[in-house]
Parts: sequence; structure tokens; C-alpha cells
Amino acid sequence: MKYLTTSFLLILLGSVNSLLAAEPVTWNLWPGEAPGEIETLPPESDRTTGDDKLVAGKRLIRLQNVSVPTLTIYKPDSKIDTGSTVIIAPGGGHTILALDLEGTEVAEWATSIGLTAIVLKYRVPGRARNPDKTWLAAAQDGQRAMSLVRSRAEELGVDPDRIGIMGFSAGGTPVTYTALVSERLYESVDKHDDHNFRPAFAAPIYAGWMPEGADLSESCPPVFMVIAHDDKDRSINMAELYIALKKANISAEMHIYSEGGHGYGLRRTEHPVTSWTDRMEDWLNFKGFLEK
Repeated sequence: MKYLTTSFLLILLGSVNSLLAAEPVTWNLWPGEAPGEIETLPPESDRTTGDDKLVAGKRLIRLQNVSVPTLTIYKPDSKIDTGSTVIIAPGGGHTILALDLEGTEVAEWATSIGLTAIVLKYRVPGRARNPDKTWLAAAQDGQRAMSLVRSRAEELGVDPDRIGIMGFSAGGTPVTYTALVSERLYESVDKHDDHNFRPAFAAPIYAGWMPEGADLSESCPPVFMVIAHDDKDRSINMAELYIALKKANISAEMHIYSEGGHGYGLRRTEHPVTSWTDRMEDWLNFKGFLEK
């Protein structure tokens, strides 16, 4: 009886520790006000209504008025933890964030394959900061996120040299402005900014364009890209980005699916494009990011 009781307690404690480890932790991205704030926005809110488009038959969160950007950290089960990390930037046209479709649902997938997943809630709408450069706040937040996570890697229990970033649609801005740009877009604010913002890998998903001030060289990380042929002109933009990466001798993998449109996230439909995470898992594994 004593043996059974001890075993039960060990199992119970293990379950409790697993649950505690699974609880996400949220950090503010900046120590004070983020750079370039010029107006006070209304409180954050989900602007989705019953008339809005569903994705794979389900609603999604369309978060607006983000003035205080954050990082929310999701840890994988310790049994499969690889030590690698991915920062996830949802899309939304620099107006809103598709917070679940292209954020928390992606984090769930990432932790299932052993990655620490960090959802970047960057500032929107971009026009509230810089009407001429609506992408700038997202780019600044992406660079800051990479530096902050690398600076606090030991605290997170992750490898500072295996931190990547992925983003969807407009969330490709934090991706390209960390992976393909060498100049920091804001004045350093603290010791965390002493750390490099270049990621170990980058994945713009249905998002592909050349950032302003791109510095393509072999110092850029490997890039994984997914797009649908019928995604307006975005497929052309991504193909042109791939060609530029190829000419610069930067490792890149691109998947163009014939149909699928835009904004599907990880939600599976009848379109083959929605199985793209299988391709990315293969790529991450081949590149060594899923090795413990």
C-alpha cells in the first residue's frame, strides 16, 4: 500500500508540474512607452461581429487598438522540449491582429513539436504611429522581441542561438525586418538591446516582400515560405523574394500551392495548402531545430 501511495503521489506531482509548466507567461515588450507613440488609442477589443468572415467554419479574434505590445510564452512538455524557440507574429493588415487564428493556434502547434512558442502582440493600427510607414511599429516590435528573448534565453531555458520567427500576412513585417535587415529601427532603450535581433530561422507565411533597407548576405538566416497561387499578387511578391534570396546565396525553401487564397492560418480545409505545417515541420527537423 505504501508503494502504491508513493507512486500515486509522484504521478500526481508530475501532473501538477506539467500543468504549471503549461501556463503561459506574458512579458511587456518595452520597459516603458514604445517608440513613436503619438496618440492615445481606445482600449484593446475584439472587433469581430457575427457578420464577419469565418475561417474553416469558425470565428476568429480580430484584436484592435494594441498600444502595449507583449510577448506571451508557451512552453512545450519537458519530454519533447528541443530548446528551440519560435516567435509568432499574427497578421491583420497592420490594422488588427488575428490573435487566435495566426497566434495562439500556431503556438499550440509549435509546442506540440517541441518548440517554445512566443506570441508577439505587436502594435496596431500602424497608421496611429506613422501614417506614411504603417509597418514601422510592427518592425520595431519584431526587432525588440528578438533581442529581448535572446537576452532572457537562460531565464526561459532555451538556446539563444536557436530562436526563430514566423509571421502571417502583415505579420511578415517583424519577420523580414529581423531576418533581412541589419539596422535597428529604434534607439536602444536598455541592456536587452545589446543583443542581436537576427533570428536563427525565418518563416513568412503568405507574406513575402523585400523590406526597406534589406541587407541580403550569407549572414541572413534560412527562410521557409508558403503561399497560394491564387493569393492575389502576394504569390508574385514571394516568388521575387525567393529569387532575391537565391541570388544572395541565402538558404530558402518555398511552397506555392495552386489554391487556398489568404488567411487560413493552421485551420485545415479541403485545400492542400492547409497542410503546410507538415512541410515546415520537415524543414525544421532537417535544419536541426527539432533536435534536443
